[in-house]
Amino acid sequence: MLDVRIDTFLSLCETRSYTQTASLLNITQPAVTQHIKHLENQYSTKLFYYDEKRRLHLTEHGKLLHRFAQTVKADSVQITEYLKTPEKEPEEIKIGSIVTIGESLVPLILAEYLRKYPDKKVYMYLDEADTLLEQLKNGNIHFCVSDIYCPHTEYESRELFECETICVCSPKHPLAEKTVNFEELNSSRLIFRESATNSKRNLIKILHEYNQDITNFRSYVEIGTINAVKKLVMENTGISFIYRFVVQDELDDGLLSQIYIKNFLSKSRINLAWMKNSFFTPLCLQFYDICRQVLSSPDFSQKSIIKSIRGCQETDCSNREIFVP
Repeated sequence: MLDVRIDTFLSLCETRSYTQTASLLNITQPAVTQHIKHLENQYSTKLFYYDEKRRLHLTEHGKLLHRFAQTVKADSVQITEYLKTPEKEPEEIKIGSIVTIGESLVPLILAEYLRKYPDKKVYMYLDEADTLLEQLKNGNIHFCVSDIYCPHTEYESRELFECETICVCSPKHPLAEKTVNFEELNSSRLIFRESATNSKRNLIKILHEYNQDITNFRSYVEIGTINAVKKLVMENTGISFIYRFVVQDELDDGLLSQIYIKNFLSKSRINLAWMKNSFFTPLCLQFYDICRQVLSSPDFSQKSIIKSIRGCQETDCSNREIFVP
């Protein structure tokens, strides 16, 4: 459904090269030039310009068209699928989530959503946060649950809650339930998710904020999933930094213990995000309403995940609300 010239424009926005765009789209370079010229004539404005080093940039009007075209492209993919579906078929929603939340909190929300909308079909995609934003742009999902910044020029978002990162270990670890200086952790083995994950990037960012690095620790283990990280820590193999709500059940059951670090505080915001001005905004807001209900409902108040989220909010000295109006 997307005009081929808009598709060319979006590709050129990404590559910033007429040659690479032609190769990517399997068309000639003059065809790329022709598509861009057509759009510039249609809108009576320049979309690109070269700087003094012959680097290609978007004009302000080009940036505006880029934001609009990204949403059109994403919606076009979803609407094409929607129109192919027989009229009496249940509506499908496609959800993306970072792994830590997709394996813990999202199923609780999804269960409540399906109780209210039992005829919905659901597809759920778990991946890294930056990949999820790309999936949004490509129209592969309607919305995602993410823990990274979503530029307001490209995405609509609603804050779900704020979560705390804590240091955890086995109850058998010598530092279990103790208050220590950061340097006292360096004699331990650090366990974290594998390279190229946002989880590892967040960990490095947190450590650097406290003048620490993974190389300061005795040794470390990189492993694929958050559940594998938790199991290794429970086996007293080392320590890890994990969102509190992800390990709250294990803390409550005595399978994990917390190590309290002096003057340490690290919090992240979890958002529900989708493409700006999307046709599917009402569907996204419908799911967001269920998120609000689950996280605030007395029926869920005793669940460890919800308790840990609320506990994080209560310790926030700014007394911010959990939800954005």
